[in-house]
Order: sequence, then structure tokens, then C-alpha cells
Amino acid sequence: MNRCIGEDDGSRSDDGRVPVAGSRADDGSVTAELAVGLTAVVIVLSSLVSSVLLGQSQIRAVDAAAAGARAAARGETDGQVVGLARRLAGTGARVTVSEQSGMMLVEVRTPVRLPLPGTPTVTVMGSASTPAEAHIGGAP
Repeated sequence: MNRCIGEDDGSRSDDGRVPVAGSRADDGSVTAELAVGLTAVVIVLSSLVSSVLLGQSQIRAVDAAAAGARAAARGETDGQVVGLARRLAGTGARVTVSEQSGMMLVEVRTPVRLPLPGTPTVTVMGSASTPAEAHIGGAP
């Protein structure tokens, strides 16, 4: 049996239109899929940005601690060492300076706010030690 397109086979709706397969069931599915997809993309990008921020802050804390330890080993005051380390580590950094067995130890802790909503502030830490100059090459 040959049929022509648009031939009346009794499947027309009351208003005379021929229904297209899947037209009613798929209404709004693209919008829902797009919303889920965009949410996933935002979460992945935020996670990547968070990882970069944490890595950058960790490196800055270690570099600040190393610079502070070198300054402390040269005999600079604790206030100067703390000021130098805070300037290099960034806003909100906490710096501690101590001497243990002829080694100058500097620890830097820096809070990092992540871009994801509802995430806690993470603290990264860097530490470095250097022999005090008075002890280099000689007995303490």
C-alpha cells in the first residue's frame, strides 16, 4: 500500500495538525539538560580555580618563610622578619620566628578563601629554617 505524505490516516488531532513523534514528551528537556550541564561546568571551573589558588598561596607561604628565615639568620630583628614575611605572604598571614639549636625557624600560615559558596576558609602553611650566621662554620 502506497501512502502519500499528509494523507489522512485518522491520526490527526482535533485541530487538524498531524502530531510529530516525541514533540510533547520532549518539551523543556533541552532547558533542563542545559541547566544541569552549566551547573556541572561551573562546579568544575570553580574547583580548578580553587586548586590554583591553594597552590599559589602555598608557594607564597613557603617563599615568605624562606625569605624570613634568611633575614633572621642575618640577625634582623623579629619585627623586621615578620614584616618581610607578611609582605611576601599576603593579607592575613601569621608569622612565627623561633631559634632551635642554632637554626632560625620561620613558619607562615595564610588563610585562603575558596570561590565555591559554602566552603570553609583553608589555611596553608610554609616553613623554612636556616643556620644562624653566628653558628655557621663554628660551634654554637
